[in-house]
Amino acid sequence: MRFSLIVIAIVFYTSCAPMYVPNTRNTPLFNGQGEVQGSAFIGTGIDLQAAAALTDNIGVIGNYSFLNETRNDPIDQSQTFKRKNSFFEGGIGYYQASRSRRIELYVGYGQGKGTTTGQYGFLGLGQQEVIVTGKYSRIFIQPSIGTNYRGFNVAFTPRFSLVNFREFQSGVTVEKPNEGAHLFLEPAATARFRLGQNLNGIFQLGLNMPTPNDAFFDHVPIQASFGVQLHLGGSLRTRIY
Repeated sequence: MRFSLIVIAIVFYTSCAPMYVPNTRNTPLFNGQGEVQGSAFIGTGIDLQAAAALTDNIGVIGNYSFLNETRNDPIDQSQTFKRKNSFFEGGIGYYQASRSRRIELYVGYGQGKGTTTGQYGFLGLGQQEVIVTGKYSRIFIQPSIGTNYRGFNVAFTPRFSLVNFREFQSGVTVEKPNEGAHLFLEPAATARFRLGQNLNGIFQLGLNMPTPNDAFFDHVPIQASFGVQLHLGGSLRTRIY
C-alpha cells in the first residue's frame, strides 16, 4: 500500500502527460430565440458542442471532449506515454445582442477523468508500467464579448474554472487528496467565419493558467482548435434592430 502511494506521488510530479485538459470554449453568441448550434473541433483531442437559445436572452450549452494518444517522452525519447481524457459539462446563461456586438455569461458544472500510462523506474526494480487515473469536477463562469457582423466575427472569452481533483487511482490503491479546488484562468480568442448557408468555420486559441501556480496536477497550458459549426433556427445575417 505504501509503495503504491509513493508511485502515485512520483507519477503526479514527473509525468509529462497532463491530467487536466481544458476543453474548447463554447461561445454561441446568439442573436435571438430559436437558434440552435452544433459544433465539432479538432485540437487537443476532439470537442463536441451543442447550444440552444431558449428565449431572446436565455441560452443553454452542453460540451463533451475526448482525447486518446500516445506520445514520446520529451525528456527520454526512447520512452513513450499514453494519455486518455474525457470530460462532459452543461451550462445555462444570459445573452444580449445589439446591432454591432453580442455579450453573454454562462455558468455550469462538469465532470471528467484523465488516465496516464507510462514506464517508470523505481528503487532499482527496473522499468515498471504504471497506470494512474484522476477524477475531477469543474465549476465554470464564462463571460464573452463578440462582434455581430454578417460574414466574420471575433469574440473574447475569459473563462474562470474551479477544478477539483477528488480521486486518484493506481491499481487497487485509491488516494483522495485534500488540496481542494484550484482556480484556473482560461482566456480564449475565437474567430468565426461563414463557410456557407447555416455553416461556420471556427478557430480558437486559448491559454490555461492556474492561480496561484501551485496546482499539484499537470495541465495543458495552451490550446488551438479548428472546427465547423452548424447553425439552425436563425439567420447567420446580422439581426435588424
